[in-house]
Amino acid sequence: MTRHAIVADIGGTNARFATVDLTETPSLAGLQQVDKLRCADYPSLTALLAAYLARLPRAERVGEFCICIAGAVEQDEIYMPNRGWTFSQAAVQQALGRPLAFINDFTAQVHSIATLQAAELNWLGTARPRGKRVFAVVGPGTGLGVGGMTAGHEAIPSEGGHIGFAPQNAHQAALLGVLWEKLPRVEVEKLISGPGLERLYWAAARLQGREASSTAPAVSAAAESGDPFARAVLQDFFDILAAYASDVAIMLGAVDGVYIVGDMMAKLRPSLDLARFRRCFDDKDNYQPYCSRIPLALVSAQDTGLRGCWQHLSLQASRQPR
Repeated sequence: MTRHAIVADIGGTNARFATVDLTETPSLAGLQQVDKLRCADYPSLTALLAAYLARLPRAERVGEFCICIAGAVEQDEIYMPNRGWTFSQAAVQQALGRPLAFINDFTAQVHSIATLQAAELNWLGTARPRGKRVFAVVGPGTGLGVGGMTAGHEAIPSEGGHIGFAPQNAHQAALLGVLWEKLPRVEVEKLISGPGLERLYWAAARLQGREASSTAPAVSAAAESGDPFARAVLQDFFDILAAYASDVAIMLGAVDGVYIVGDMMAKLRPSLDLARFRRCFDDKDNYQPYCSRIPLALVSAQDTGLRGCWQHLSLQASRQPR
């Protein structure tokens, strides 16, 4: 007997939806009725969700929702800063008349790892997960997402993108000194993100004694075209990300792997030196042997937020008494 649910990945600009059969194993192929709606076209989250429901041919078969958003979900009231929406979880559930679960977007990313196929993972180095210890997920985008998973399949929430940036060498320390001119506290998210790449470009130009700015897509395009300055800035971005990813592994004890996720990394992938990224991840002085044994992967997968929501619902269902 089928048991359908709606999974949703709500961002500041777009929202992606799908229906899933909770009696099946979560997978990309299992996502049905996939659709994307522009958040700006709707006055509220409730209106957005109702619009997707109205598009379904047999909406009455869908019994529940699982929604991931970028933000804290522990309280009933949720604020989405990138969209400007504030809403009550209980009020949205009452309006829809269906059970509804909100999870953090990186909780969904963590859960999505269990749904990945071999072709969706690019391993850096020889270490591979054993599936019995903690693993971590890191993803730069508009901000910097971080999460983890215990061996018991419990997601570890984190706001780890907001810890302070720690330079690894004199050049990075010089970048930090310049960035302090604009930022009273330089969080790692201020560097490892789309806006962060733009800050690195500005700071690197200041170190050369000039003023220059660029968008993240333009920096990436220039680097791919061979521009030496853009390539150096992008290398700074990758070096800082790799060092931070191994910091996360050490903090969480994520010896079963660190997964680098997100559309931004997929777009930057052509400029990434995989061997250097692995070396920067491992470069931890006395902890170099520890880090070198940690599996490290780049994830190239579609709809991981939706798949993570599905996996979350499946795990919740498996834990309910029968």
